[in-house]
Amino acid sequence: MGLDAQIIAIGPFSHAIASCLEYGPDLYENVEEGTTVVSNVFLAGTSSSSYFLAKCFGVGGWDVGKHELNPELADIEALLDSDFADAIPKFTELRKASFKFYYLPNG
Repeated sequence: MGLDAQIIAIGPFSHAIASCLEYGPDLYENVEEGTTVVSNVFLAGTSSSSYFLAKCFGVGGWDVGKHELNPELADIEALLDSDFADAIPKFTELRKASFKFYYLPNG
């Protein structure tokens, strides 16, 4: 079975982190501070990239019992040396803003 996966972030909205969210700052203009928002952070479209992404967060590709991730355990060095490098600034800002992160495998 093929695998694609994503890591989403869920947390309190702040205009300070609007540029880190999926839809861009303009669409969040009227969102109240503290409102819970959801955003994709990492998208893996192939099985190999999905397994790699999962490994970088200490879970297995199909480890459906470990959806919630500990963002402090992320292997930032490995991610920086991958196709996911562009998402690292967004991830680190959302992590600082106390967002929770979840791994979602799809197949």
